[in-house]
Amino acid sequence: MWRKTEIENRIAGKPYLRPVYTHSLNIPERLRQNDPNLFVVRNLKTNKFEVHSLANKGSSFSLSVPYKELDARTETYVRKQDLRRHGILVFQEMERKNRELEKQNKRDRRNRAEGIAQEIHKPVRRLAWEGT
Repeated sequence: MWRKTEIENRIAGKPYLRPVYTHSLNIPERLRQNDPNLFVVRNLKTNKFEVHSLANKGSSFSLSVPYKELDARTETYVRKQDLRRHGILVFQEMERKNRELEKQNKRDRRNRAEGIAQEIHKPVRRLAWEGT
């Protein structure tokens, strides 16, 4: 009973968030077994499920469920995104992706510079040869 009251207090002032306390596949209950602070809401504005946490300071929002329905994928997704368990792995993955993006950006800049150089090479060479 106290849990429902606490959840309703955390989402007070947000009438577009509807708590999902139970589900045919027991997804909210299974998430709660993983972390007792987690709860599921349906966001009526975005028409998506969201996972919130009572442990969060300020906003209780944790993540948006990328699937249309609550099913076992949701539980797997929440576990994969859990920073308490996989924090270092998540940050390493972010760093790896950032390095890849930086390499791609560097390659793109070099390709653009080479393209510009090739475009202006003939006109500049002609001006240099002709002297005007």
